[in-house]
Amino acid sequence: MRYFDFDDSKYGFPLAMDAHRFEDNTDLIFEAGPHTINFFEIMFFEQGSGVAYTNEKRIELCPGTILFASPNQIKQCDFDKNGVKGFHLIFKPEFLESFFQDKTLVYKLPYFYNYSFAPYIVAMGVDFELFKSMLSEIVFEIGAFRSDSPNMIRALLAGILLRLDRLFRAFHHIASESANNNLLTRFKMLLEEHVNSNLNCNQYASLLKIHRNELNHKIKAYTGHSPITLLQHRKIQEIKQRLVLDEQSIAQIAFELHFSDPNNLSRFFKKLTGLSPSAYKQKMQNDSFS
Repeated sequence: MRYFDFDDSKYGFPLAMDAHRFEDNTDLIFEAGPHTINFFEIMFFEQGSGVAYTNEKRIELCPGTILFASPNQIKQCDFDKNGVKGFHLIFKPEFLESFFQDKTLVYKLPYFYNYSFAPYIVAMGVDFELFKSMLSEIVFEIGAFRSDSPNMIRALLAGILLRLDRLFRAFHHIASESANNNLLTRFKMLLEEHVNSNLNCNQYASLLKIHRNELNHKIKAYTGHSPITLLQHRKIQEIKQRLVLDEQSIAQIAFELHFSDPNNLSRFFKKLTGLSPSAYKQKMQNDSFS
């Protein structure tokens, strides 16, 4: 399985983001086999059809589809490249931190580090046209780069992300009170920070300085899922990546993720995925989610 690293020196000057049109380089954008990335990615489909998988959630593509991917998620695209039109947008979080003065931004956006909802929306009419206009301006600024271009691009990117936030919440019927919820943001951050540990929900509640029952009630109200479900989904994602990307043995993964033994990890994995770790690894080596 391929791993894509962000190249911030692509243009001869440091730029921790990139944007371009699909039709300019479909071979680079649409990797047919399962792969993962170390940056944030948004794909805007003006034209095209097919199927995409992110964390093995199957998404049928149609005009207006917008796909989201976070670092370390396993993804794949399967569709005809001929006739596809749209925009590819990627960035590292540090590009926006100075603009928002907020290191937690990517955790607040519901479409990143998302384990609850299919990572896509369909935007129609004026909404999609506005994204096209803003993305075209970003592509222009990169192509005609000047000293003030980074700030112009940051402002445009910020506007895109915030508009996507509104649309994603409406599309998936996400509780509006979760938009700036500090508890949900901190919980998502802790899941990433402690992914290699074996913390349980009681320990996460302790880190958040609330009772386990309150954590369960609020996270379920905001996401539709219990904290234990989100924790399990994140752990499974980590195991999958280590199996197919790092090619670690089950024993190595069990040790590093603090499972009591490899058999315990295998039982946990099969219970949630329906496959043994070795069967999943073989499946991915055949380059297929199906």
